[in-house]
Amino acid sequence: MAAATVTTDIAAELNITSRRNDTFIFKLQVTDPTISAEDNSKILAIAQDTASQNRYQAKMTIVDASTGDAKLKLYSARWTGSATEAGSDGTDVPMTATSAGEYYGDSDTGTLKVGGAIDFTDMDDNDATNRVIISCPYDYMAFEPGAYKYDLQIRFAATNAETVPEYTTWLYGTFTLTADITQL
Repeated sequence: MAAATVTTDIAAELNITSRRNDTFIFKLQVTDPTISAEDNSKILAIAQDTASQNRYQAKMTIVDASTGDAKLKLYSARWTGSATEAGSDGTDVPMTATSAGEYYGDSDTGTLKVGGAIDFTDMDDNDATNRVIISCPYDYMAFEPGAYKYDLQIRFAATNAETVPEYTTWLYGTFTLTADITQL
């Protein structure tokens, strides 16, 4: 029998270069070829839901390439690191940054959490204008220049009652932070 290989990894490698002490803004176009423009209810679910859950949530982590120590973590307005919603297991991230190296961004404080450092709000239909916007202010981009590793992980729960959400890495690669010359 011939050897066979199967991969379930859909992540795309994308290397990013940014400048230290500069505001970081990255606009990622996302469309789903399985959804027609007329049937965009799945895409609409990214920014609309009737309960205290966001169907799409995200976390991007930048780590030291040699030690694995986290340098910066960026979150969507809500990030739940488990199957349980609303923080009953203590994993639901707060709405504002309380730790150095972690940025949550500005968010709506209503039941549905929108905005954040990774913002899905502009994904309201399935066309070329869809954007996931990843942003971080300059003062969080103050770690030492160098080559780091990163990935962008997405949490998707199809319904409020979803007991086993999907976690999928969409992007990974090298995150290079170049030195700046002009200091604030």
